[in-house]
Amino acid sequence: MDDILLEPLKAYTDVYEQNFEQNAKAYLDELVKSSGVDEALNRQTVERYAVAAKKNADHRSRLSRLKALNVFCIVIAVIAAVAALIAAFTLSGDSFVPVLILILGILLAVALILVSFLVLKPKIKLAAADAEASAKEAEGIKAEAWQQMAPLNSMFEDTATKQLIEKTVPLLQIDDNFDMRRYDYLRGKYGLGENDDIDSSTIEILSGEILGNPFVVDRELVHRHGIETYHGSLVITWTTSYTDSKGNHHTQTHTQTLHASVEKPKPFYSERTRLIYGNEAAPDLHFTHAPSHAERLSEAQAEKRVRSGAKKIQRRQERAIKDGSSFTEMANEAFDVFFGALDRDHEVQFRLLFTPLAQKNMLELMRSTRGFGDDFTFRKSGCLNYISSEHSASWDMNTAYSRYASYDLNQIRNNFLSFNRAYFRSLYFDLAPLLSIPLYQQHKPKEYIYRESYERNYTSYEAECAVNRVGVNAFPIDGAAT
Repeated sequence: MDDILLEPLKAYTDVYEQNFEQNAKAYLDELVKSSGVDEALNRQTVERYAVAAKKNADHRSRLSRLKALNVFCIVIAVIAAVAALIAAFTLSGDSFVPVLILILGILLAVALILVSFLVLKPKIKLAAADAEASAKEAEGIKAEAWQQMAPLNSMFEDTATKQLIEKTVPLLQIDDNFDMRRYDYLRGKYGLGENDDIDSSTIEILSGEILGNPFVVDRELVHRHGIETYHGSLVITWTTSYTDSKGNHHTQTHTQTLHASVEKPKPFYSERTRLIYGNEAAPDLHFTHAPSHAERLSEAQAEKRVRSGAKKIQRRQERAIKDGSSFTEMANEAFDVFFGALDRDHEVQFRLLFTPLAQKNMLELMRSTRGFGDDFTFRKSGCLNYISSEHSASWDMNTAYSRYASYDLNQIRNNFLSFNRAYFRSLYFDLAPLLSIPLYQQHKPKEYIYRESYERNYTSYEAECAVNRVGVNAFPIDGAAT
């Protein structure tokens, strides 16, 4: 076993983070070399495109300004003409102002119309031609850059991320797909259920193993029924009549805004990402850990929370003694307070799992800002462990190679490195709570006898994932595809 994984946070910060970056850069450099693309030539082409694109933007900006000025001239000409027309209807024998307005309005309208047709229109036509020509020039250079990068863009594979992770952390193996053998293993040995919930649908799936112990990351679209309150308002007016003390009749207008609300059933949708890990260690233990966000606390705040929490745990132990239950506080108060798991139902197996090293690892993980801190829920139910984290909600799990494609080699590098860096970090720190427990790494699963054949080729998880990738546009709505 790789002893470095016995301290997963230290392993990531001291070794894996840097190694993954180096492996990713080396992988990409090898692809660039194999593709035969000329990096210097592409850089020159991209620079030429940037100049051409800037030129086109300037032309389009000038065209927009000229069109705006032309519209302004026409609007002012119309206003002047209308003013002259009004002045013509108000002329009188001894009135000077209407005559002045009439003359100035006509002169201004004629002048602006002449400026529009004789000056601005030709300039707009010329600017439009320049914008079109510069756009074609820019697109031609961009197409040239795309052609230069075509050999490299065609060499990327969906499995690149998997290869990089396995090279960086050899003890971590990722499957090409969540096949029936892996599902049969998780179901037969650890009790993973079928994906038959009609209110959830798998949209992303990832499976693999750590030292032979299997895991699957399942992202589901979850549906639930709820009640939505709809609010509306309506302004009404009415008049009343009254007679004052002097006998005069008056009418008065009244205004009031009416408000109403109604509650109606409504479907709600959300995504849920969780990592499910199977391990036979402590098979009778159940507990739940909720995020404490200990990473947000200063040392003084953490000490205060530990003191307060430790008192509550002591009182819980006193009640347990009176009730005859088995709950016993841990010697490490900080771990007991921040990790919680106060609903644990097997004290012996809980202590077997959370040795002093495991407690130290877990506290470091929850308090550190190098990862994501304590943003995770950890639920153990027998041999199955469920990890759900806040950061995994924004984890982009789609490793499609098309995300790297670009006409710019520098952009390809940025796309490739930034995506894979974020992918590895998110997956690693979802696994980190499990890696923090040495017993899980030391416990090798017993041999499992696989079936010789299965009733289907795809798991229900993969089947749902495949259908969801197709998209709604492939399915007819009201008899016709949209």
